[in-house]
Amino acid sequence: MKVDAEDVRYFHVVANAGTLARAGTELGVDHTTVSRRVQRLEHALGMRLFTRTRTGWELNANGESLLPAARTLALGYDVFTDGDPTQIGPEEWTVLTSDGFASTILAPRCGPLLADGRAILRIVSAPSLASRDGVSYDVAVVRSRPSSPSVRSKLLARYEIGLFATEEYLSRHRPIHDLADLENHVIAWYSDDPVAPEYDTLRTKLPTSIRLQSNSLNVHEQAALAGVGLAVMPTYTAGRHNELVRVLPEEMSFHGSYWTVLPAAQLRWQVTDRVMAFLHDAVCDAGLTVPGD
Repeated sequence: MKVDAEDVRYFHVVANAGTLARAGTELGVDHTTVSRRVQRLEHALGMRLFTRTRTGWELNANGESLLPAARTLALGYDVFTDGDPTQIGPEEWTVLTSDGFASTILAPRCGPLLADGRAILRIVSAPSLASRDGVSYDVAVVRSRPSSPSVRSKLLARYEIGLFATEEYLSRHRPIHDLADLENHVIAWYSDDPVAPEYDTLRTKLPTSIRLQSNSLNVHEQAALAGVGLAVMPTYTAGRHNELVRVLPEEMSFHGSYWTVLPAAQLRWQVTDRVMAFLHDAVCDAGLTVPGD
C-alpha cells in the first residue's frame, strides 16, 4: 500500500472543513481536485473514510481512527512548507465540551495559558460527542461516560445541579415550600430532547409545562438573573451571583460527573497531557470536587 502524504493532508482539511467547497477554498484548489485526492487515498487504503451526505462529507469510523495521525502529518507539513522548520508556531489545543462548561469553567481561566503566545485554544461547543461532525479534538469533556471502544475516558470532576432564583423574584411571587408550589412559577430549563443526564432525574419533579425552554445553560442563567423565573443550573454557575438563592435544595438536586474523553488513537500525547493539566486546574479553581485531590 503506497499512500501520498499530500493526499493525507487533503483528507485532514476535508475532515475539519466538512465540505469539499470549504476545503478547496482553504487549499486553494477546485473542489473536484479535493474529491479526487481523497478518493485516491481511500483507494490506496482500501476503505472509505467519509460518508457523503447532502450537506457535506462526514467522517465514518475508519476516518475517525485515522484522523489523529493525519493531524500530526499535517502539522509536520506546515512546519516544512513555512520555510523555517525551527519555527513551529504555537500549539493548537482543541477542547470539545458543552457551552455551559466552556463559558463558566474554561473561558474565565484560559488567560494565563494564552498570555505567552505558545498555545492557541479552540473551544468547540457541542452537547455530545455525537454532535462534533468530524471535528478533530485533543480532549472532550462530557457528562456521561461513553462506552465506545474508539475513545478513552477518565473522571475529571463532580458537580451538582440545583434550582435558583433571585431574592427579588421570590419576594414578588408566591412562596415555595414544596414541589407542588412550582406549578405557579416560570421555570427555565431544557427542551424535551436534551443531551443531559440530569434530565430524567429532575424532569418529573418540575411542572408539566416548562414555559422557558432552551438547551443552553447560559439562557437559564440569564433568565434567572433577570427575574424571569426560576432556573435549573449547576451550583458552580449560580455560585458566581450573590443575588441568586437556592430553592428546595433537598428535593431539587442532581449529582453528576464530568469525564474527559480522548480518541483511542491519539498521537499528540505531550500536547494532550498539557491540555489535561489545564482542565484539572480549571475545575479545581472553579471549586468542583476533583477525584484524588
